[in-house]
Amino acid sequence: MMVIREDKNQCYMWVYCTGTNSPAENKSQTDPPNIVIFDYQNSRAGHCAKDYLQDYQGYLQVDGYAGYEKTDAMLVGCFAHARRKFIEAQKIQVKGKTGKSDWAINHIQKLYRLEKEIKGQPTTEKHRIRQA
Repeated sequence: MMVIREDKNQCYMWVYCTGTNSPAENKSQTDPPNIVIFDYQNSRAGHCAKDYLQDYQGYLQVDGYAGYEKTDAMLVGCFAHARRKFIEAQKIQVKGKTGKSDWAINHIQKLYRLEKEIKGQPTTEKHRIRQA
């Protein structure tokens, strides 16, 4: 990304969001608002996230980038990123054989189906269903 009056050739946009993927009319009063914040930084260092999030200690869903480990947040993963690794493992397994990658992909698909079924539900209801 080229930025006017920036000495560096490469800069970074840290993106933070809250809320759900549901439109506002499907949300309950207790759901957090849908907000997306773009934080321009000249570095990809973990201190950027640490500085922005300060003392935030809630859940932070991340892609596995180690820089987030500098924050005080409870890091949680993303199944899309995890699934990718199982797909890679599945491609190199012996043809005609099923392995642990197949098992993992199957279970992730079950979770995806569940998420599709509960899309648009209030956060509290989603949590209850996920726990069940």
